[in-house]
Amino acid sequence: MVASMASLGMAMPHQQVLVPGRECGPCDVCCVVLQIDTGEIQKASGERCRHCLPSGGCGIHQARPAVCAGFYCAWRVLDMLGPDWRPDKSGVFAQLETENIPPQFPVRSGISLMLTSNPLKTVRERWFQEFVGKSVVSGIPLFLSLPGPRGHLPAKIMLNSDEMLAAAASRVGGRIREQLELMLKCLAAHPFERHVAIHSGNPAGTA
Repeated sequence: MVASMASLGMAMPHQQVLVPGRECGPCDVCCVVLQIDTGEIQKASGERCRHCLPSGGCGIHQARPAVCAGFYCAWRVLDMLGPDWRPDKSGVFAQLETENIPPQFPVRSGISLMLTSNPLKTVRERWFQEFVGKSVVSGIPLFLSLPGPRGHLPAKIMLNSDEMLAAAASRVGGRIREQLELMLKCLAAHPFERHVAIHSGNPAGTA
């Protein structure tokens, strides 16, 4: 299922409605890949939060900081991402994207797809290629992202290029994969920028 532009627009952060029946469960991908830099809690990207349980999930879930309690990945709010898209299962950490949306798109939100497991394997998967192709043809702003080294910002590139649109519209097998692999090479060569923390005193990292 691919959402319409209108339904994606309704998933803006201040309007988030959770998909019924979906729970984070043992998934704690966000507790590892994300940078947290608030007065309440600090953790570098790529660093597991010390509150993560060995079996997965958060050990202080009921009393977790506001920055954590208010965050939901796109899998929790977009039913266009099926059950198998849970980040720990799919290797894709999807987030709503509200920045850097070109003006030609009538909605001001898109989807960022961070590859957190085996990036090359993921872009070679048919289900991933089909999602990218259908979304691009539907005009949904889509981004591909790679996490940087520990303590660095991720790399991100927009998937809605003319070449990707042509590949998706052609229905020729392999063309979307070729474009994804080219974009993945660009991301891997990105000069990842180190995050400079502005808060301290409440570290939550384990490394």
